[in-house]
Amino acid sequence: MVHAGTHPRRELTATIVRPPRAMGVIIGGAFAAWAAAVAVIAVNIAWGASPEFKTFLAWLVAAGALLLAALFAAWSYAVGSLAYVIRPDVLEIRWGWRRVVVPIASIQRLVPGRTLDPPEVQGLNWWGCHVGSGDVKRVGYTLFYSTHATPEELLYVVTDGEAYGLTVQDQAAFAEAIQARAALAPVEERGEQRSLGVGPAALPLWQDRVALWAVGIGGALCALVCGYVFASYPSLPEVVELSFPALGGIVRVGDRSELLDIAYLAAAIYAGNVVAGTALHAFERAAGLWLFASGALLQGVLLAAALIAFAQA
Repeated sequence: MVHAGTHPRRELTATIVRPPRAMGVIIGGAFAAWAAAVAVIAVNIAWGASPEFKTFLAWLVAAGALLLAALFAAWSYAVGSLAYVIRPDVLEIRWGWRRVVVPIASIQRLVPGRTLDPPEVQGLNWWGCHVGSGDVKRVGYTLFYSTHATPEELLYVVTDGEAYGLTVQDQAAFAEAIQARAALAPVEERGEQRSLGVGPAALPLWQDRVALWAVGIGGALCALVCGYVFASYPSLPEVVELSFPALGGIVRVGDRSELLDIAYLAAAIYAGNVVAGTALHAFERAAGLWLFASGALLQGVLLAAALIAFAQA
């Protein structure tokens, strides 16, 4: 256990403690660059290729790799921004667009990592990045916001609710800063530990499981529409009959490439629906949910249209 005097050596202003972050940023950035390179290669393969199922798979790989690149880029940014800010009344953990606020009065003790067994962190885990949760003996359930390379670099901040695993190089100075503020913090005004989002993380969409499910279902149906169209396209004759029941059963002979518009329309509608729905959801949840749900329903309509059109072509 870390012990320090309760008398501050300097004015109690905000103190920012930053752990080593270079290794985590480099490795995370390397993963992001690799995923981005895969996305570029997949796009080059799919762009201009004949419409067939392999082309659809290339587009699907490109979309997945691009999403993975964006995730690792965001995580790398979060590692680079990781900091522990000791304010007069709270300890604030900055992780990307996330702020974890821990009232100083709720901190019960500080435990050096060298006195405990090496932790097993469930979450983001690579050299220089350990963000997640784990069960630590003699500490309990712990949230990790750490870049440690060895257990000796860890410092556990144990509160009356849960514990936090941080990477602190000068643990004595950190303990002194915490205890100096704890001596002045009013016990009756502890406040609550909370996690806050800023910037993109503040969008209410991330906390709305119904909306996320609607977005996911819409995406799955969109992929199904595009996959079916691209897989069925090569078997079509060069010229097909296009019927229009809404116009009195008019039948027109046209090029089969016109049926590809169903896939392009599905992808464009899904992308626009997600962007517009996310913006609308931030101001009016019900309207955003309606837009996501209607977008998923529209993908189902396009799937039915594709099935009918290809069956009659």
